[in-house]
Amino acid sequence: MNRGMHSRFLWMLVAVVALASAVPGHGQEAEYTAPEWNALGVEYYAAGDWNRALHCFLEAAALVPDNETVLRNLSNAYQARAAELADSGDYNGAAQHLEEAIKASPETPLPRIQLGSYFLRMSLVQDAIARLEEAILLAPENLDAHELLGDAYYQDNDLPAALAQWEFVAEVNPGRAGLREKLEKGYREDAVEFDFKDLKSRHFTITHDPETDRGLLRQTLMVLEHAYRDIGRNFGNVYPPTPILVNVYIADDFSRATALGPHVAAIYDGKIRLPVSKGTGERITAEELKRLLYHEYTHVVVRYLLAENAPWWLNEGLAETFSNELTPHDVEFLRQAYNGGGLLPLQTIEATQTVMDSENELRLAYRQSHASTQYLWRRFGAQGLSRMLDALSRGISPEEALLQSYKLNYDQLEKEVIASVIRTGY
Repeated sequence: MNRGMHSRFLWMLVAVVALASAVPGHGQEAEYTAPEWNALGVEYYAAGDWNRALHCFLEAAALVPDNETVLRNLSNAYQARAAELADSGDYNGAAQHLEEAIKASPETPLPRIQLGSYFLRMSLVQDAIARLEEAILLAPENLDAHELLGDAYYQDNDLPAALAQWEFVAEVNPGRAGLREKLEKGYREDAVEFDFKDLKSRHFTITHDPETDRGLLRQTLMVLEHAYRDIGRNFGNVYPPTPILVNVYIADDFSRATALGPHVAAIYDGKIRLPVSKGTGERITAEELKRLLYHEYTHVVVRYLLAENAPWWLNEGLAETFSNELTPHDVEFLRQAYNGGGLLPLQTIEATQTVMDSENELRLAYRQSHASTQYLWRRFGAQGLSRMLDALSRGISPEEALLQSYKLNYDQLEKEVIASVIRTGY
């Protein structure tokens, strides 16, 4: 869910309604009446103190369990607290609060929409679909619900259903931010994938062109199942919800479906997208197949754990570390960059690869990320990684998470990587 849509949830919350204007003194010892608890909850809500507001509305609801005003206020407070938890990266806690909001006010669509968006962040696609479909039954014209349901259908590999939802939104609001890009991407993929078939394993569903070699597809499934086991163990036995969707392309279908340049070998964008042959008919080697699938599956786990809280250098560094070794050629590439004063600060490659000015700079960013993460993994192992991921999941900034987890800031990590990896090659 983008930040604009997230803010709309807060603006769309129904205004808290007071049962009575009398607010008891905060130091009073006497028991409050339901109107007094409600009024005090309104006061805390207006001040942004969601926890105290929740306590007051819960006390009021215990005294008047069928009062619609109190229950609506209670639902609103749960939603506001859920948004606060989500902002800190605690989507599980946010989801629990929204389930309570739904219980308090079952006819209100907004907590279902909010919950659907958080389920998508947690890759709980079927749960998201269920809540968003319920929301649309309650509010058929709500554009947030339709767009998010389109996102959920897309992640569920149901492209026609996703396009139908997005097209409805576009008819009502053609200029809606980000929608045109979704539609263009969907139409592009639909033109390539409309007659693709499915092949399934325990944890993966592969969508593929009917002409794809069956032996290669079965090999892909086997490698993916090994990645599910091996990468999951590296992360401390972490296994995202399944089935995990994989699109396999032949010839130039990958570039046509993704509109990505030839320097991109595979991608994870909610689905693992993998080209297994070129336009010349040349097939991917077994070694390259394993490297690409282990790399992209690592991204699956990182997104499941951190949603959008992973710094780019760590996300790509883990994917490289868990899919292949840093080679002597890679180390020499980094050494030349270091000798020429051209290494990139980790702060520069924290956000996204789109800041790179050239393909050479992108290669440098990948190798620096690989070297930095491989150094941390070899020195501190799974325990250090677990601490880092936990800190990031709580919304702590990447450098502060690094400092808390490894007792290193960016400058210190860069110096240790230069000393241990770039100068000596380990």
